[in-house]
Amino acid sequence: MTYADTVKFLVAMIIMMNPLGSLSIFLQLTNKFPLAHQRKTAIKCGLSITIIMVITIWIGSQLLDLLGITIASFRFAGGIILLLTGLSMLQSKESPISHTPEDDIAAEERSSIAIVPLALPIIIGPGAISTLVIASNDYPVFMIKIWLSILCVLLASGMFVLLFFGGTIGRFVGESVMKVITRIMGMIIMAIAVGMLANGLIGLIPALH
Repeated sequence: MTYADTVKFLVAMIIMMNPLGSLSIFLQLTNKFPLAHQRKTAIKCGLSITIIMVITIWIGSQLLDLLGITIASFRFAGGIILLLTGLSMLQSKESPISHTPEDDIAAEERSSIAIVPLALPIIIGPGAISTLVIASNDYPVFMIKIWLSILCVLLASGMFVLLFFGGTIGRFVGESVMKVITRIMGMIIMAIAVGMLANGLIGLIPALH
């Protein structure tokens, strides 16, 4: 795994996790919580994100083999998911694939929202899972998976810090800035999605190569 591959993986995961968009949803779901409860939720969410990502890195490709799904078809399907997610972000809408109004209702009725719906599927949604599974397949070497796991821990730590100090950060950044950055991320996601679709299609139909 080269330096460029590492940067590409980190950038893709950061965009898929959509930190500012996820922070906005986190603040909406926890705005009635006391600060101590809000930060406890952030800690649980950070741990959940770490566990989900690391497990996916280690068993993602094996799970595809167990289900009889080829990486080419998964890459193509993942590209469609990312394209829809990017389009939704470009229009400054919450992606219906990763978050729905029903999630908010369910969250209000649940004592802890750290794992569902925050960690999964709001922060680690289909796009992030697709990126992790593809990385798991592309880099099957043990030591590279260790490196990917370390990167996942760093990503989860960054997300935890963002949520832990979410109230302060949200007031400093502002809703309008969050929307602008979300649109930019949406464009980048759509560009990544097109590449995934093309690679998936070539894998499904080798004659196109």
